[in-house]
Amino acid sequence: MDANDTILDDSTQTHTPGLQAPADRGHDAPEGPRHKRLGMLLNGRYRIVSLIASGGMSDVYKAVDQNLEKAGSRDCMVALKILRTSLTRDPGARSLLAREAAKSKRLSHPNIIRIHDLNHDGDTWFLVMELLEGEPLSRIIQRAKPNGLKWKGCVAVLRQVASALEYSHSQGIVHADLKPSNIFFTREGRIKLLDFGVSRALQAQQPEDYLNPRGEDETSIYGYTPAYASPELIEGKDPSPQDDLYALACISYELLSSRHPFDRQKLTLEELGTYKLKKPKSMPRRFWRVVKRNLRYDPRYSSLELIQRRMTPLRWQPWAASAVVVVAAAAGSFLWYQQYTRAMAAEQTLAEKEQHEAEISRVMALPPEQLLTEVDALPSLERNGILRQQSDQLLDWYLTRIEGILVGGRSDQELPDIPAALDLLAEAGTIYPRDRQLAELEDQIIRRRQSLEAALGDELAARLVEGDYRSQQAWEDVTELTRDLQLIGARTFTPSEEAVQQFDQQLSEALDSDNDAALARLLILGERLFADQPGVSEKLARAATMETSIKELGEYYAEIANGNDQAVFPAEAAEDFYADRFERWRNEIANAGSRDQLDKVYEEMISVLNRLPSNFEPLANVRQQLSDAYLAMADSMLARNRTRQAQPLLSRARELMRTP
Repeated sequence: MDANDTILDDSTQTHTPGLQAPADRGHDAPEGPRHKRLGMLLNGRYRIVSLIASGGMSDVYKAVDQNLEKAGSRDCMVALKILRTSLTRDPGARSLLAREAAKSKRLSHPNIIRIHDLNHDGDTWFLVMELLEGEPLSRIIQRAKPNGLKWKGCVAVLRQVASALEYSHSQGIVHADLKPSNIFFTREGRIKLLDFGVSRALQAQQPEDYLNPRGEDETSIYGYTPAYASPELIEGKDPSPQDDLYALACISYELLSSRHPFDRQKLTLEELGTYKLKKPKSMPRRFWRVVKRNLRYDPRYSSLELIQRRMTPLRWQPWAASAVVVVAAAAGSFLWYQQYTRAMAAEQTLAEKEQHEAEISRVMALPPEQLLTEVDALPSLERNGILRQQSDQLLDWYLTRIEGILVGGRSDQELPDIPAALDLLAEAGTIYPRDRQLAELEDQIIRRRQSLEAALGDELAARLVEGDYRSQQAWEDVTELTRDLQLIGARTFTPSEEAVQQFDQQLSEALDSDNDAALARLLILGERLFADQPGVSEKLARAATMETSIKELGEYYAEIANGNDQAVFPAEAAEDFYADRFERWRNEIANAGSRDQLDKVYEEMISVLNRLPSNFEPLANVRQQLSDAYLAMADSMLARNRTRQAQPLLSRARELMRTP
């Protein structure tokens, strides 16, 4: 979100232990201002319940996944990032949304927000995302002023950010816009990185910060945030992992001092090298040395592994100081010194071993979801051992969840969300890649999808050939079939040539007649099934523009009907909606050679005159042109002494001039 974005429903704010977050208002907090999408049901599945945040390109809503709700899931809430209506026809905006989905789907990590799907319901395009509850790091930094956080709280954040970056870099993805408002602190104390790769794609657009309540500390331009962008990024060079480490160093400094290391200035490489930097008081010197080098953009220290290693200071060995005293005081006691140090080392090793075993036991006792999250932080040997030992419990947990997703298929009224089941199955397969039961289940699900796809596809093909979308019921039947195919993850459905011709004909009729109800129905169907068909896509684009105008005009007429005489007429929407018609009328009037041709324009214009204000300039101009044409034709007849034939023309011209 940009600097003018506001949180309209801050029920996601929570208390974060040790970070002095505001009191939790919970889900029962009063909602902010009403929004037109509240209560909307998208794709017959996602019911919008509140607006979380509003940005320049999209709005983020809290929604209920009704499929999960029906399956009895306790966690059926998701976040929907919906592209603004004004941008739905912008290929660049839709492409940005698609890239965000594609990149985020590649990143499956506990510290990276999970994006489930890119979808659309008619002209409404949206991302289905994991719902987060908590607050952005930018807010925590603001509250920690003027002294910053303590090292213990800071390093807990930085370790998780570093873990997310380590994983994303291993997948070949550089964040390129890492900043406090793109780092989210959840209610459970977990860090989530947001908007991976999105800002880079935005170019001249301002990137949006998901759930950032205010953008007062960051001004984003050209696809990055200058305060956290390296000189290389600012010069327009391709992003590299070193750019993320530079941003991480800036954030580390800011967390511990509440100040940006360079006072938010945009500096060159030479200026970075000479800028006077002062170590934050609570930052360990061991960590400061590598942070300082990355703030200088020194490639020799551009190693995430090094940064992570320096986050853990060297342990102070109490016996080492004693050894110096002993050796200096009595060289003859060297044997005692050796025995003493061996005893201390053995005692320390035993304590560490007991602590390590206690940690392993604690992780193994966790519920499956939490176990899978925390086991990734352990060394690979311990991680693999726990996963093997807990395989029965974890596989049962996965299979129960998959069964819950597929249970909808047992009812004639519901279909299983097969893509979600396959995603969960793939997640289990990354942990147990050679499990026979998982492989057999995947084969069963794919065969089930093929069977459903064949049945639904045959029925949809038959309905499309009938091609009658004028009936609301017929349209609902077709759209329901398309939603069903989408739900099961079917391949792209290709309508027959006859179906394309039927649709094209009805779309042309609706455009010519300005039938707003028919246009609304055909737009939704066209986007799903006919958008790639030659000749149809251009008409759909025009219809989409008209549909936006129709909505604005409809809202205006509704206000007038409710007695609001102060309602402002949407002149731009009306001008856009009637642009083609007014242009056609002007051409027909200019080329008219008979009264019948003028009368045809007049009859069409009368129906429009009743719906538009008399001072609507485009209509007034066409009306004047038609009146002048009637007068010119009447003058021609009077010059030929055809007074009787001229009288109706004069009457019509006077009528047009009197029309309020």
